[in-house]
Amino acid sequence: MMVGVVGAQVVGRGRLAAVSSGDVRRGVGEALLAAAREAADVDPEGLDDGVLVELAGELERAQRHLDAARCRLLGVLEARGATLEVSGHATGGWLGAEHGLSRVEVGRRVRVATRLRRDLPEVAAALAAGEITFEHARVIADLVNPRVRDLVVVLQPQLLALAEGVRFERWAAQVRDLVAIADEDGGHRPESGGSRLRMVDGPDGVLHLDGRFVGEQAAVVRHTLGSMADRLFHRAERDAEAAPVDLPLPPRAGLLADALVGLCRAGAVATHTGKGPVADVTLVLDASDPTVARTPEGVRLADGTTRLLMCDPAITAVVRDSLGVPLDLGTRVRWASAGQRRAAMVRDGGCVFPGCDVPPGWVELHHVHHAEHGGRTDLENLASLCRAHHGVVHRNGWAMTPTGRHRWRITTPTGTHLHTQRHGRTRAGP
Repeated sequence: MMVGVVGAQVVGRGRLAAVSSGDVRRGVGEALLAAAREAADVDPEGLDDGVLVELAGELERAQRHLDAARCRLLGVLEARGATLEVSGHATGGWLGAEHGLSRVEVGRRVRVATRLRRDLPEVAAALAAGEITFEHARVIADLVNPRVRDLVVVLQPQLLALAEGVRFERWAAQVRDLVAIADEDGGHRPESGGSRLRMVDGPDGVLHLDGRFVGEQAAVVRHTLGSMADRLFHRAERDAEAAPVDLPLPPRAGLLADALVGLCRAGAVATHTGKGPVADVTLVLDASDPTVARTPEGVRLADGTTRLLMCDPAITAVVRDSLGVPLDLGTRVRWASAGQRRAAMVRDGGCVFPGCDVPPGWVELHHVHHAEHGGRTDLENLASLCRAHHGVVHRNGWAMTPTGRHRWRITTPTGTHLHTQRHGRTRAGP
């Protein structure tokens, strides 16, 4: 099988040391791609069971060598900061922007690669030899912290030996327990430390919550949401009894959702200490049809929702022209006004640096033609950039120039032209 041979070539020190970097890319890279395509073209439906099992095993063994090669390359890339100089992204950002990987996945890959290169050479060698999987390497790498780093480094052979002939889950639990005993400051984890809450934006403006609460926090959340949902249910019962028609009672899941929203609103009011409104909501109106309101993300609001929000004094409308460009709300002053920030948020939809996924609320407004050189604080001269990429475009050798219609071109120190994105989508040219 060609895949296993090529995977071994990728991590073979003698082979790579004997050729130039250009030969490595042309020789190993081309052979690796050819072998991967060959494997992908195999039709498993036409193979008997024995060959299928053998092929699956070879692919798994080859994957270990590929993971080792990737870890070595990513470790060097991260140490050198090479992707930052070439693309304006750190290693993880480059992987996400260029190869479509998630933040979670790129963070895991770069973290493990860095720790293998810096602290765990024996683990890296075991992965390269195909003795362990990337998941084994990740478990050990994640155990490294300043308190037990030296211990984990010394125990590498023993931790690796424990993996022989044992299912991964049993080995991982044993290794974590061993290191936790030695980690006097980090071994004890109160139950509250296990609580987690993730927020994921879905299509059509839907927000998905995925949470886990333990210990005291679980008791607080359970009691508070439950009590609020009970009050809402009793109120719905009274409304149903008084109504001249049959009103269906809401399900428990809907009551819990309403309870959470009500508690968020009450908490925002109770803890607000500023002079302005508790929340500043922006609605987008098209000049051709100002009766239709949308969120900055493009989600159209139902008529009833729109009328309800318009009763709130904290609503700001941003009107845009037929090209979708918000009308300039600001004045020619040094600092962007609140109106200009809202307009830029609607226009750009987040950081305009190609491949960046920082949302609108986390950006800064960059004067493309610098203010100290006479650049005006007008919307056409203001680009939304996250803090990291705002710093990138201010570096020596980087340049940002307008291409018309509130879009820009970024030139890297190597002369590469990058065209800015809008709402996370990059155009090929101006």
